[in-house]
Amino acid sequence: MRVGIDSYSYHRRYGELRAGERDPGAAVWPLVPAPVLAHARDLGVDDLFLETCYLPEPETIDGPMLEAGPVRVGFSWGHPWPDGAFHGLDGGRTPAAEDHLARWIDAAARLGHPVMRITLGSPASRGTEPASVLVGRLIEPTRRAAERAEAVGLSLAIENHGDLRAEDVLEVIERTGASNLGVTLDNVNLIRVGDDMIEGTRMLAPRTLLVQLKDHPPTPDPTVWGGPISVALGEGVAPLRRILDVLGTAGFDGPVCVELASLGSEQVDELAMIECSVAWLRDNVPGAGSAVGSIQSQEAMHG
Repeated sequence: MRVGIDSYSYHRRYGELRAGERDPGAAVWPLVPAPVLAHARDLGVDDLFLETCYLPEPETIDGPMLEAGPVRVGFSWGHPWPDGAFHGLDGGRTPAAEDHLARWIDAAARLGHPVMRITLGSPASRGTEPASVLVGRLIEPTRRAAERAEAVGLSLAIENHGDLRAEDVLEVIERTGASNLGVTLDNVNLIRVGDDMIEGTRMLAPRTLLVQLKDHPPTPDPTVWGGPISVALGEGVAPLRRILDVLGTAGFDGPVCVELASLGSEQVDELAMIECSVAWLRDNVPGAGSAVGSIQSQEAMHG
């Protein structure tokens, strides 16, 4: 397994405040990857997945813009920010969402990425229809996206994004019949839709290409809007080591990325939380190596 970061961890720095979050009080970063790339390089992680909502238009991105030394870079597509953005494939309702995904598939292929995280929807787009109806509507759009990605040698990793249970994600993949579709496993999103964290991991592990690992404090209601508050890995109550054991038993050897979601109303330093989480991953992820570089977070980033 490899140690990584998903750039959603920096969402407040890019100007996205989730409900109930405190403004960090720092200057908002422009929608470019440079500050995240610098932090990832300083931490010496293996992988960095960049949320496309915090990037320029895909056609403008080139190799030098994503230069990160030994850090392998990929894209995370489908987060619905800013207002008006697509909720992934929007539950199969919106052809324009497919067109948007196609542009990022082309960019990922042009840049030589092997895998891209995608979402099929979000909690906000979920609605109240039965899962069977939603799954049925998603099959053809997902198949078309997989076919486009397969033609350029790209695998798509569908996240359980708080919209579908583990069994529904697997049904979408199986019914498309696409060999280049896999899973982005988010352990906290499992409990947001009523799945057990360990059993859901066990279900998804054989198809998992990428992990977004979260920790959370004790909470009486994991279905609270926005999901449980994130804490640094190892500082909460999520069974992280058991999750890694399940993944290892299934043969998973891809990136395990720290992802910070809701940060709550207290004043926190997400950069320090990411650094603590990367250290925890290095101590606990099977096969993780030592840091390539030292932590040299720049004053402007912490400001």
